[in-house]
Amino acid sequence: MSERNMESETAEAGRGTDYDMVVVGAGPAGATFARLAARRYRVLLVDRRTEGVKCCGGLVAPDAQAQLARFDIGIPKRVVADPQLFYVRSVDLETGRERRYQRHYTNVDRGAFDAYLLELLPRGVDFRSGARYLGHREADRGLVVEIEGKGGVEEISCGVLVGADGAFSRVRSKALGDFASIRKYLAVQGEFVRLDPVRHYAVFFDRTLTDFYSWLIPKDDALILGGAFRGEEDARGKFERLVEAVGRKGYRLGARTKIDACFVLRPRLRDIRIGEGKVALIGEAAGFISPSSAEGLSYAYASAVALARALERPDAAWLARYRRGTARLRLNILGKNLKGIVMYNRFLRNLVFMSGIGSLGGGGTRRSAEGYPAKDSGGARNEDDDAGSRAG
Repeated sequence: MSERNMESETAEAGRGTDYDMVVVGAGPAGATFARLAARRYRVLLVDRRTEGVKCCGGLVAPDAQAQLARFDIGIPKRVVADPQLFYVRSVDLETGRERRYQRHYTNVDRGAFDAYLLELLPRGVDFRSGARYLGHREADRGLVVEIEGKGGVEEISCGVLVGADGAFSRVRSKALGDFASIRKYLAVQGEFVRLDPVRHYAVFFDRTLTDFYSWLIPKDDALILGGAFRGEEDARGKFERLVEAVGRKGYRLGARTKIDACFVLRPRLRDIRIGEGKVALIGEAAGFISPSSAEGLSYAYASAVALARALERPDAAWLARYRRGTARLRLNILGKNLKGIVMYNRFLRNLVFMSGIGSLGGGGTRRSAEGYPAKDSGGARNEDDDAGSRAG
């Protein structure tokens, strides 16, 4: 089998258009893998969206910046949102304690950012938006994938199916059937008119709302406020309580212009599955996302690279190579789970706040820190910390 054409191994004769690989999901993981795989293979990339943005804060954290640097990819001005953020205000809403921590995030328009990554696709990738994955089945020499697009349902034969379709992965559900057992949250995020300047990223902890965290991010003339809530039953009610609590911390929210919701994984090691047979999973579909911060971009890039490298040799051992290639990611997620024990334990977190270790100073008590007046605190009476970045 040649590297450029796997059709002799994967095609079921007479069944639609043959591709070496079909990638479901055109977010950062899928777009990155398709771009890399197209050097050797014919790739079909499909995404059910025609427009709209993932429920996500749109922050590119340092680990993701490092991955982009390895790709020699910069972020154009048209993708960047105001302001750029250099610290995190971390607030325990139950105790009133808080700290500020220096972090460097690139603030982006997530929709424009995803579109930019698609612009980088080479000509060897066939991209279809508004195309929904329905399912797949084994064929004599590969897989047959059912895709519903503008022209109806089409059956497409391929050698490898790649699920890059996020936390609520239909590919994973069809291939592994384990969605119900994965530790997951419902992220609810609203966009509000910004009334005052806010010059930082804020994270909030409150066990009465969630055992995870909530976030607030300024983005041009808007404020993005969201939270990740366990269970779907009262997520909207908890979000409304979050809006009220954030207001009491000094953030004035204008009219709500949008509200979205999506699943987000908080993976344990047993929740990470890279695929089986001729199906591979990357990014959040595989469980590669930080369980302490829900940062996903760096894991999306790293898993896409690992799979592309594993498939450089088109033989039957590619999935085993992919498993070895992602061993460091699994170890990283184990470490993030251990970090989360401290972050999400109120007693331990407040000890860290009171110690001031790693902080910019000030804000460790229940009252506002002297020396940081409201006019300098970016629209709030107090400043900051780091739980992570809900970047997608």
